[in-house]
Amino acid sequence: IFISTKRHLTMKMQRRHSSNADSLPPERSRSQTVGSETSVDEGGVFEGLKPDTPSPQQMFSGLAGLPSGTITATPFQSGLVLGSSAGGGEVFIQMSSPREEGAARSDNVQYHHRQQHHHYHHGHHRSSLLHVAGDRHGNSEDCSDEPGTPAPALSELKAVISWLQRGLPFILILLAKVCFQHKLGIAVCIGMASTFAYANSTVKHQVSLREKRSVLVVLWILVFLAGNTFYLYYAFRSQQLYNSLLFLKPNLETLDFFDMMWIVGITDFVLKYITIGLKCLVLLLPKILLAIKSRGKFYLVIEELSQLFRCLLPIQLWYKYIMGEDPSSSYLVGSLLIILYSLCKSFDVCGRIGDITKAVKILCRSQSYGVRATSQQCNEAGDICAICQVEFREPLVLACQHVFCEECVCLWFDTEKSCPLCRSVVTETLRCWKDGTTSAHFQVY
Repeated sequence: IFISTKRHLTMKMQRRHSSNADSLPPERSRSQTVGSETSVDEGGVFEGLKPDTPSPQQMFSGLAGLPSGTITATPFQSGLVLGSSAGGGEVFIQMSSPREEGAARSDNVQYHHRQQHHHYHHGHHRSSLLHVAGDRHGNSEDCSDEPGTPAPALSELKAVISWLQRGLPFILILLAKVCFQHKLGIAVCIGMASTFAYANSTVKHQVSLREKRSVLVVLWILVFLAGNTFYLYYAFRSQQLYNSLLFLKPNLETLDFFDMMWIVGITDFVLKYITIGLKCLVLLLPKILLAIKSRGKFYLVIEELSQLFRCLLPIQLWYKYIMGEDPSSSYLVGSLLIILYSLCKSFDVCGRIGDITKAVKILCRSQSYGVRATSQQCNEAGDICAICQVEFREPLVLACQHVFCEECVCLWFDTEKSCPLCRSVVTETLRCWKDGTTSAHFQVY
């Protein structure tokens, strides 16, 4: 009797569980069906198909032959429910948890019931939910792939880099060909640049020595620069490159871009040589004729005049190059380019003229950085100049109450604007080129 009752009870529980699973009301609210803890599959599309778990009293209420009484139920592992009745005996019922059923259904992708006659009832609803789940899963995959896709700018940069890697040998071959065609001009420019660097550094060093300068070294620089200039014009006498110093066109059959660079470069270096030569002449003057403390002003005026002249010389050459050999063929384009070039050049020339005006004002104005120091102030300073490290000669006391030689402090403020000891600002304006340096700027246009 007990065995038959147990079989009958098991079969009836399976049928009731299946009927409860199939008879889920369609109007179940969203709050009863949606939850992260009770989701059936990954997409959460079978939330509405999951039945409510009946209580033990509801499951055993319709069984015949089971004594009435309080039935207590405790959950067991793997979905087993242990039921005990007041009349004695224990019943073990195998039931799968909703979470395990949902996992099994999601793994098999299709939703199957135990009884086949309910399969058609949920077929259409299940297929639509599976379609929604597939779309949702596909969209999540697309979103996850978006951060990995390269940006258009990065892809274009990679394309340019790869093109340069493939074309680099051909670019080097082309540059080698161009350098070989103009090997003489490149060699001459390198030689003139090295000559200018040597002469410029030597003159700057001799200016810093003041009365201890070497007259022979200064004369050697003059002879060396003059010899280089005369030899250059003699070697290329057929081209008459010296005409460009007089705002005339050299003797060239054609005037292409490389010829322009050749003429402008040679003329610019020659003007730098002339500037250094003029500074050497000022450096050779004795102290009686020109005080050392005033020579920086002359260096400044010479440099500013040189830069203005170097700025004006290439104008006529660029005008002829822009208009071309036959101005009538490109009159409109040439005129437009001439106007643009003139506008740009006018700003440059105006700036140079303003610099010359300031340099002339500095030359004509006697600038004093302090007042004569008394003997007491010299004694307090130790009777030693902090710049030349000898006894004071014509001492001056600055606004910061530091005492220096007048000549030393004038040479110091040619390149600085603060006190050598306390670094307090003494002069607001700082003019370059007072130390005898010549600008290495290459005046192309």
